[in-house]
Amino acid sequence: MDERICSKVGCRREAISTLTYDYADQMAVLGPLGLARDPHAYDLCALHAERLSTPQGWQIIRHVAYEAESL
Repeated sequence: MDERICSKVGCRREAISTLTYDYADQMAVLGPLGLARDPHAYDLCALHAERLSTPQGWQIIRHVAYEAESL
């Protein structure tokens, strides 16, 4: 089973992003889906990645992967 699903409880959508936390710096980092599953990270679907919120005072770093356009 290679399919990666969203880590949110009850969500069965396909994961597209990986979320990690840096508690010391009060930072959440959301990037493209990691190459491998990581027990210290959370895979999120598009809906939950878009709706991500953090505690007050925390910052969210969003890394976006761009695909080259065909001309």
